[in-house]
Amino acid sequence: MSQQAQELFENFDQLTPSEFFRKNKQMLGFSGKIRSLTIVFHELITNSFDAAEEAGILPEIRIDLKQLGKEHYLLRHSDNGPGIPEEFVTQVYCQMFAGSKFRNIQSRGQQGLGCSGCVLLSQMTTGESTHVISGWKEDGELKGVKMEFKMDVKNNVGDVIKTEHFTPESTGVCIQLHFKEVSYSLAEQGAFEYIRRTMIANPHAKITFRDPKGHKYIFKRAAEIVPVLPKEVLPHPKGVTADDITHIAKTTDKRNFKSMLTTNLSRMSSKKIKELQELTGIDMKKRPKNMTWAEAEAIVEAFGKMKFMAPPTSGLIPIGEEQIEKGMKLILKPEFITTITRAPVTYKGGVAFIVEAGIAYGGDAGRIVNEQRKSEILRFANRVPLTFDAGSCAITEALKSIDWRRYGLRDLDNTPLTLFVNIISTQVPYLSTGKQSIAPEPEIVHEIRQATMKIARKLQRHIRSKKAEKEKAMRSKIFEDYVPVIIEEAAALAETGVPDYKPVLAKVTRRALAELMGEKVEEEIEEEDYVDSLLEELDEFGHVVDKEHSSRKDRVQESDLDEAFLDDEKPRKKKSKKTEQSTLFDSEDQEV
Repeated sequence: MSQQAQELFENFDQLTPSEFFRKNKQMLGFSGKIRSLTIVFHELITNSFDAAEEAGILPEIRIDLKQLGKEHYLLRHSDNGPGIPEEFVTQVYCQMFAGSKFRNIQSRGQQGLGCSGCVLLSQMTTGESTHVISGWKEDGELKGVKMEFKMDVKNNVGDVIKTEHFTPESTGVCIQLHFKEVSYSLAEQGAFEYIRRTMIANPHAKITFRDPKGHKYIFKRAAEIVPVLPKEVLPHPKGVTADDITHIAKTTDKRNFKSMLTTNLSRMSSKKIKELQELTGIDMKKRPKNMTWAEAEAIVEAFGKMKFMAPPTSGLIPIGEEQIEKGMKLILKPEFITTITRAPVTYKGGVAFIVEAGIAYGGDAGRIVNEQRKSEILRFANRVPLTFDAGSCAITEALKSIDWRRYGLRDLDNTPLTLFVNIISTQVPYLSTGKQSIAPEPEIVHEIRQATMKIARKLQRHIRSKKAEKEKAMRSKIFEDYVPVIIEEAAALAETGVPDYKPVLAKVTRRALAELMGEKVEEEIEEEDYVDSLLEELDEFGHVVDKEHSSRKDRVQESDLDEAFLDDEKPRKKKSKKTEQSTLFDSEDQEV
């Protein structure tokens, strides 16, 4: 080996995950002062929600943000979850890629980077240690620990500085972190707005927030039901690769291909195994440890030719139309609201997902820009707000591709409107580790469009009805103004007393008034409603095309998944909607 090569390999080294993200913190979403603080809120809140819900507890979170200097903040975040046992505290907060979210299950987080990333950012910007107080139950007894520690970046572990045991009054976790080079803002992408959006998709939670100026805000819960826990689901044959099959073969404890495939994949039966063997010629009694790459490729290729039942959807738990409506009413107080939860479908052939959408119009819907209310898009994935990278997101692409003039909105940007879209899946296709943007998979874009167009037609009817009522009131006023004058003049000409004109107005029937003023009579209205129902059906199946987008090469076409799957899911029944009035804030110092 030459001297140059020797010198090169003397510098050969290996990075731990903590070291890698210390040098590439932007990959965790920590880029920009406002964004970095918002991502910290995001990670801590979602972890608290997950922990509480898994324990069957209605989440209650308290956040105190205190400004110590210019771009220097002290954050204290506490929850009422089940707590963290002492031996797991440093694993949760100091180990990258450590956690309980690596299963094929619907979850707010998917990478095990959240809390440890926050500790890393705190340590990188201030050098301060982290303080955690945890209370948990063990063998029916409450136990508690107070810990101070730092992250050992070189070894991707926690370095405990101080430990103190105590008896807590309840379970839960409180973490205290210092941050510099971050900024608190009331802007659309700031931490306060993140909490506001979180409450829309999580009406079962309660968050109390005290901002750097000392103002306290209480975001009340609008629902008293803990969401049903999702179940882990097995991968679908249509969604696996040759690498997935070889990985399963290396790690399985099964003795043959048949038991390995039926155990590790959904919708695989003995009948399907027999069909697979006929297509590939592979002996399904072979040992998995002896599987070759060529055999794995042959199996995946055969899966593409076979027909399977659609992926099981028991592992997908949507928010639900009624709960979304409660959350939007609590925060936005709109004059009109409508929501929808679509039936499960798949992308990439075998990954199931659900699209939920909502529209709120009037009231506090939209966002205020220069004292004028404009439209806003609220993007969510598994109930988590996506506040950044909107331009590259599938949700934005789908909503922008709709011709909103068809639904009575001439200028979408300047309409007091809030558009809500939530994607539910065990494998949300994020574009980066920052988890702020969803990949524009054709099937996902298509489903978002279909869901939004369906509820947009209801908004159109509301706007049209509102306009008709206004015109009717104006026309009725004409009668109220002129009938008395006409009667008085007629009485003067007849040289008689002026009669009471109210009975005369009462004789003008609704139909006669409608015909006189050129308004639609009942038969016409019924016919129009029938046409609307037909248009809704056309929207549902993707046959209605926006004129200004019909020539686009990248237009999403109707999915042909029905040819690949024998869907065993029954049509979803329409849920009843209940209205509920609630107050958003109990503010001690400030109204928002």
